[in-house]
Amino acid sequence: MGQYFNKQVFKAAWPICFGYVPLGVACGILGEKVGMDPFLMALMSVFLFAGSGQFIALAMIGANTGIIPIIITVGIVNLRHLLYGLILNQYISKENILYRAIYAQEIVDETFAVNSVEFQKDNSTWTPKQAFGLNFVSHMGWVLATVAGVILGSAVYIDTGLVSYALIAMFIGLWSFHFKTFKLVAIGVLGGILALVLSLWLDNMLNVVVATIVAAVVGAVWDNGDGVGEK
Repeated sequence: MGQYFNKQVFKAAWPICFGYVPLGVACGILGEKVGMDPFLMALMSVFLFAGSGQFIALAMIGANTGIIPIIITVGIVNLRHLLYGLILNQYISKENILYRAIYAQEIVDETFAVNSVEFQKDNSTWTPKQAFGLNFVSHMGWVLATVAGVILGSAVYIDTGLVSYALIAMFIGLWSFHFKTFKLVAIGVLGGILALVLSLWLDNMLNVVVATIVAAVVGAVWDNGDGVGEK
């Protein structure tokens, strides 16, 4: 177990878990408003580990939307997770299929960002087992926060409109790990601007998916161009 859960893992995971407290509680409060009890909220958080996806699903449940539109919408919103899995696969490809299946279930924006940074560090000692441990600890932090939100929902009022600001602040904090070169900052800014511009035409978070793909392609071409120049 020490290979999965050690000091390095908890050191990397605690900022994610800390950021999940206000977001998870707000998600739980929203869940309570649409009729979720702690058990149902826990099940939802276990099987749908995706903050934005859960918020959207709960909002659609509250609007009495049918199950098929909810599944399609949440699937579109979480398409970016496919990109995350493809990027991280190079580090975990030697693990067995059960490991990779569970690992894929727990890839979210925050764990992807932290694991990517850890794997790409110079002389990195980060292992697939530690990456799995980070995912699991973060996931449990989210589950506990959402369940706590349901329990507190009837007693404590939190304006869920503030959640979007907290989410942005957390993502900026995670992005700050990449403030190493002009290129990394520029690609991040490009992705953000593209997402804002595309939001004028694309709905259901497709703007984020398209912006991410375009920014990634630009970054890859830029890297390739630098590599050719160096040769």
